[in-house]
Amino acid sequence: MDTAQMSENDSQLLDLSCREIEDFMLKDFNALDYESSRNMTREDYVLLNRLPYCEPKPYPTTEGIEKWIIVIILIGFLIFGLIGNSLSARIMFRRSRRGLSSYFYLALLAIADICVLYSGCLLFLLDILFGYHPQIGSKFLCCLAFYIQHLVTCISAWLIVAVTIEHFIVLRYPSQSIRLCRMHVAYSISIIIFLFFSSYAAHYFFTADILDIDLRTDEGYHPDQLICDTVHHRKLLSFIDLCLYSVIPSILILIFNILIMFHAIKKRRDYLQAENYIPTEDTSQRNKNKSPSTIRTQFFRSRSGESSSADRPYSQTNNEMTEQNINQKNLFNSTSATGIRLTYLLLLISFTFVVCTLPISIRPLIVDYLPSFKSTKRWRITQDCLTLLMFLNHAVNIHILRTTGQDSNEHQPYHHQQLVPIDQNQYILPRQQQQRIDQGETVD
Repeated sequence: MDTAQMSENDSQLLDLSCREIEDFMLKDFNALDYESSRNMTREDYVLLNRLPYCEPKPYPTTEGIEKWIIVIILIGFLIFGLIGNSLSARIMFRRSRRGLSSYFYLALLAIADICVLYSGCLLFLLDILFGYHPQIGSKFLCCLAFYIQHLVTCISAWLIVAVTIEHFIVLRYPSQSIRLCRMHVAYSISIIIFLFFSSYAAHYFFTADILDIDLRTDEGYHPDQLICDTVHHRKLLSFIDLCLYSVIPSILILIFNILIMFHAIKKRRDYLQAENYIPTEDTSQRNKNKSPSTIRTQFFRSRSGESSSADRPYSQTNNEMTEQNINQKNLFNSTSATGIRLTYLLLLISFTFVVCTLPISIRPLIVDYLPSFKSTKRWRITQDCLTLLMFLNHAVNIHILRTTGQDSNEHQPYHHQQLVPIDQNQYILPRQQQQRIDQGETVD
């Protein structure tokens, strides 16, 4: 009976934290009487009766070859991320002067990724290498670190969304892209992104603080650990961060990339059908002296149910013919394989973004449901790997997007050179090509 009772008491003690066990031991302890009779303080009494697994030990850090592998990777991210993103930002800002908004987005993305690396990756390196945590120096530094990290990571994610949507608009609606994909629109969207996430992240100045917690791992008990974390509504804020930084951007990127791929495949199928277009006997004589591009234009008109040119004003017919020829050149010329490659690259970016950012965003939500696993060494290694994945995304995505940004905007200069807007719904050609149209020649 006594043995069973003792086993039950031991199991109850194991369910308690070491801090609760110490409070339990001192609950009915009369400090003055015990100190006068035995000359022992409360601290000595706790040390004398402390359970073995509650013996304080230093918090385990990454050591050995694992530590130096992580340090080398982080230093590589910082060096190559800074050099690559700086050069990319300079090149993109220079090219954005031509009026191409995609280059402006990519330049801002490069700057945002530098901020992510040096507001998060640098602090992680200091923690691994020296065990130094500047963010726990004061409450203000803790709140400021949270604010900057969440601001720049969300801006980086949504700039990728903006580039993807613009790529879709340029390929799917080339004539509308002349008005939508311009610098003043890019300025407005960038300002909206910055102001929205600046306002959202401002709550960390009220919800974040330095916490003094007791940790227990498979290597022992680690009391009085200082961490910088959210104090109020942690689960709710972690869920919102997960949606804003990873889930919603990933869904949007995937949707628009699928639409881009579907549109490119459909247009290429129509082009191949136009190549095999066989005119009837009535039209064969009229089409004998026409170029293949003119015949393909007739095919696409028949597919879309357009009326004949005699039933429409000359300017409208001229603009539509010119737009179709431009679309064909942009989509079906020798660079069409490049367009398909860009679509696959954007899909690669999407999956890279999801794989690199989604796990670390989910981590705060599931940590409370894995009490046994989060106390093991494997959990610490898992956290390090997830953090490295996130920084990898910000260190390398600009190099992929730089290629896609160059190629996807190959269409855009052509639109700006070929079509000149004259009012809300009309466009004209440059003087030389307008003269060729007036003379009855086909614009190829």
